[in-house]
Parts: sequence; C-alpha cells; structure tokens
Amino acid sequence: MTKLEAKFSGWLARSQTQSVLSVLNADGATTRCVGGCVRDALMGIATPDTEVDMATDLPPQEVMARLKKAKIKCVPTGIKHGTVSAILYQADKPLVYEITTLRVDVTTDGRHAEIAFTEDWQGDAARRDFTINALYADADGTLHDPTGHGLADIKANRVRFIGDAAARIEEDYLRVLRYFRFHFRLTPAVEMDADALAACRAAAVPLRGLSGERKQQEMLKIMALPDADKAARALQKADLLRPVLGPIFAEAVPVEFDMLAAMTGLANDPLLRLMALLPSTEAAQTLAASLRLSNKQKMRLTKAMEMPLDLAHLPAALYFDGAQAVADRALLALASQTQGNVDNAPALQAAVAAAQDYVRPKFPLTGAMMQKAGLADGPAMGQMAAALERWWVAQGFPDVDAVQRELEERV
Repeated sequence: MTKLEAKFSGWLARSQTQSVLSVLNADGATTRCVGGCVRDALMGIATPDTEVDMATDLPPQEVMARLKKAKIKCVPTGIKHGTVSAILYQADKPLVYEITTLRVDVTTDGRHAEIAFTEDWQGDAARRDFTINALYADADGTLHDPTGHGLADIKANRVRFIGDAAARIEEDYLRVLRYFRFHFRLTPAVEMDADALAACRAAAVPLRGLSGERKQQEMLKIMALPDADKAARALQKADLLRPVLGPIFAEAVPVEFDMLAAMTGLANDPLLRLMALLPSTEAAQTLAASLRLSNKQKMRLTKAMEMPLDLAHLPAALYFDGAQAVADRALLALASQTQGNVDNAPALQAAVAAAQDYVRPKFPLTGAMMQKAGLADGPAMGQMAAALERWWVAQGFPDVDAVQRELEERV
C-alpha cells in the first residue's frame, strides 16, 4: 500500500503524534491522521507547524477517558460534533491535535449540520468537501483513500468535490470560498474543475446569506495566498465577489485588481490586500458591514483610507495617526503606482521603513506642570495640553525644558 514520504511528514514521526495514536489505537480501536496534514505531505508541502487532525472510531467520551488516563491534557472543544483536542508540548511549544469521531451528516441546511457518529470510514469520508481532504494515514504512514479519487486527484494536481459538487456545496455554502482558496493555494497553475466552478456559480444567492464572520475568515485566508489577485479575479469572473464583499462590488464598479496584484508583491497582510481591492472610501464601510469586521479592523480600514499620507509632515502623521496607519497609507500609495505615478516611490518606501521602526515619543507635559503654572483642572487645562502637544510635535519633539518655557509663555 502507498505510504507517506518521511521527508514531508515529520509531524507523523513526532513522539507526541505517535503517543496520541498509540493511546487511541489500543484494544482494537482505529485512529488515523486525516485532512490537510496528509494532503500537504502527499503534495510535497512540508511545514514545521503543520496542524494534525485525527479521525477515530472511538466515541468522544472514550477519547477523553483514554487521554486523561495517559495524562495527556484534553479539551472538549466541539464534543457535540465529536471533536476533542489533545494538547502536548515540544519544548515550550504547544502541539494541538484535534481528534474527531467518525460521523455522517444526517441533515444540513447550507450552514449547519445535524450529525450522527459512525464506525464507517467510507461514510466519514463522504461528508467531507474535497477528495484530497478525505485521505487518511495510519501511524506508520499507510494511506487510505475511501472515496477512491483522492490519491488520483493529488497525482493530477486537481481540487475536486467529493461526488456531486452541487450537493457538497448545499451542505455548507462556505465551501464555495473554500474551493477557490484550495484551488489557488494548491493548484493555481491548472484550470479550475468545470463541474466545481459551475456549482459554485449556481450558489451565489445562498452564499450571500452566510454570516459575515464566516465569509470574513475565508476571504482573509484567500487574501493571504501568494496568488490572491488571481483568486479575486476568478471570484469576480464567476460573479461571486459581490455576494461575498457586498453591493459596492456591482458590475459597474471597477475593482482594483491591479492594485491587489501590486499589494500582493508588497505586503503579506490579508486585510491590507483586501483594502487594495476597494474602489473608494465608501466601499470600505460596505466591506466592513458585509464581512462583520471587528472594531479594531474597521478602525484600521478607516484610518488607512480616509486620507492620503502627508509625506511632508511624516513625524506628525506617525505620532497622531500611528505607525500602522502610516504604513498602510504608504503601501496603498505604492500599490497604486502600478497605474503610472512613480515620482514619490522612494519617499513612500522610506515612510514604510520609518513606520516599521517607529517608537512613539512620550509627551513630557504633566498635570503638575500646568497646575504649577496656574492652570486649574477643567476644559482650559485640556485645551492647553492639546495645543502644546501640537506645538511639541511641530517643533520636532523638544525636551521637557522647552515645553516648560512654552507653557509659561502661553499662560
């Protein structure tokens, strides 16, 4: 039987992985590694931080009992759906193993599934999304391909749904975005599967109804890809960008694919790449609502796009707006230069470097200094402090003695 190559499956040889498998395979039970770790190893992708998922024919309560008996820390992360997390350590680094009992989907509504536990490996494989994600590996690396197509699709460099693509998507409409993400992460140089693409296009309306948080997670993962711009163009071509990002991306609105392509080469920052797609500041607000961005993400989006970077007053921008906003504005300006404006590229690059190394100076004025100068607590003191802070920044951040002298002159 086919086995995993050792050079791409260091995660399997780890003593921690083998310990978990040994505990869960005792007394005739079967537990195997599954999903991304197996797929990536077969595709020659070796990463030191590979997440290891496992599937088992043991019920979740038995998984918990065995792990506790072996003194392995475990957490019932999703026990309703059969998932238990085992946590071990490599030096001080935690290694998390998600162990899920074999299951089948009883009913689905495109967002959630009612499940039943099973001992049928074929049934467990059939509920998964893509053939290449339904491959299992024993502790010794022996491979199992219950769908009969996973290994062939790995060899053909192809991402395909298991069975009927439309049926798999109807089980969870987020699989539309997952398909684009996996295709452009694993097989960007080949054509998309025609059946998969047709099924994705047909799901545009229900895709719009998914929660913003779920769409956000997938879109940011897509934006993190080396070929993020190609993935975005493919989504637009399939009429799927608007259902995900909101009505601002209508057919009549130009999407900044060239800027995204440029940003992909400038920064490995998913949210910043998403900003590069936006045709206007108004689009940022629509995007924030459509993807249910956090307050922190919305604030970053607003500060980056509400005004251009003032290179003539860079220290003030760094101090008042923050290093993140300055770097974002500079990188967006650099990305826009794909359309011809290259005059200030060195200054923008210098701004990015300054933001990366920036340490915000501390304004030396204190309340005690103002009280000693005769100012009482209240609005007047606050107004004086704000005016002096603006002066201090404009003067290049002089020392406390200079601030004291300026205060005395103004009182």
